[in-house]
Amino acid sequence: MSKSQSAPDDQGLHQFIRQEIEKSGPISCERFFELVLYHPRWGYYSQDRARVGRHGDFITNVSVGEMFGSILAEQIAELWELAGSPAEFAIVEPGAESGDLAADIVSSLGKEYPEVPLKYFILEPHPDKQAHQQKRLTGVSVQWISNWEKLGLFNGIVLANEFLDALPCRVVEFSDNQWKEICIGLEGEAFAFRPGSIINPSLAAEIAKLPAMPFQPYRTEINLAARNWVNAAAKRLGCGYLLFIDYGYAKTEYYSPLRTEGTLTGYRAQQRHNNVLERIGETDITAHVDFTAIAEAALEAGCRVIGFTDQHHFMVGAGERRLLSMEADPGRTPVRQREKFLRAYKTLMHPETMGLAFKYLLLGKGLPDQRVPSGFRYAGDPKKALELT
Repeated sequence: MSKSQSAPDDQGLHQFIRQEIEKSGPISCERFFELVLYHPRWGYYSQDRARVGRHGDFITNVSVGEMFGSILAEQIAELWELAGSPAEFAIVEPGAESGDLAADIVSSLGKEYPEVPLKYFILEPHPDKQAHQQKRLTGVSVQWISNWEKLGLFNGIVLANEFLDALPCRVVEFSDNQWKEICIGLEGEAFAFRPGSIINPSLAAEIAKLPAMPFQPYRTEINLAARNWVNAAAKRLGCGYLLFIDYGYAKTEYYSPLRTEGTLTGYRAQQRHNNVLERIGETDITAHVDFTAIAEAALEAGCRVIGFTDQHHFMVGAGERRLLSMEADPGRTPVRQREKFLRAYKTLMHPETMGLAFKYLLLGKGLPDQRVPSGFRYAGDPKKALELT
């Protein structure tokens, strides 16, 4: 952004967006969320602040402790074997936030599976965010890239943990027996939702696939940015996997007639906030993932669907070997360490906490082995669950 385009230091994010609306008219929700979340100076994710954990705005799987990364490391080692144990195997993690998950995975693989020829890359376009992560991960074998071009074609895994839900989405509404895009305009000094015209051909094409709804008005989200990102990531993958972990649903449940207000929400200080237009820059804004659309985007790039399940069933499958090992040889693991593992394990898999909220989608490309990895052994038919033809 040039100096002539930037907002003066004392105007802040609100004034910056307001000026854009006053100049060009209402903007798409996608553009609004892009600025609110990722503006290089004032965006929520660009600021040096605690976002994750008890002292942040929300709790994630990583907040439970290193056990989450340890379970994923075990699954990654298995995926490496199913990929033919290649001599080079990369993990690419976008949206790594503090870098805690990267540290846990690298540490666990190094201790338990040193035979895996791991290269861990964090995909982070923001220089300041890279600097914070590098400070946190001093001594951890991690490399940073700012875009896919820096990496090129690779073999390994794209590991996107709670990443897609934070990509800016479009908002649409069914009213007066037709679909309309919802934009952001001004109402006095405040931001407000406004019906707009659908200009983006890609959005119009996706809206055409949506059914007429029995209840009006019906508002929901379409995330073109997430689909485009997944398609681009899949095209960079030679032999390996895409693993997505996030809140979300398959298409029919996502666009349920009963979900009349969509899934868009904000989180601040461990509280959920339905009005995402207030206290911008201080609030995380997220929308659930349409996993069917994500799978379709990967399929277009030559991938195949391997598994789709919730976190409860994933943890049962992926953690089974370790649990059986503890039972067979209880003296091998110290009591406190075993109890700590079991507490974290129960938290992650419990249906009333995180067990049913998170979904896991695994896609593969160029793989010699068609077997389903342990994390998805108790899942149903993924194509049926995702309603893929």
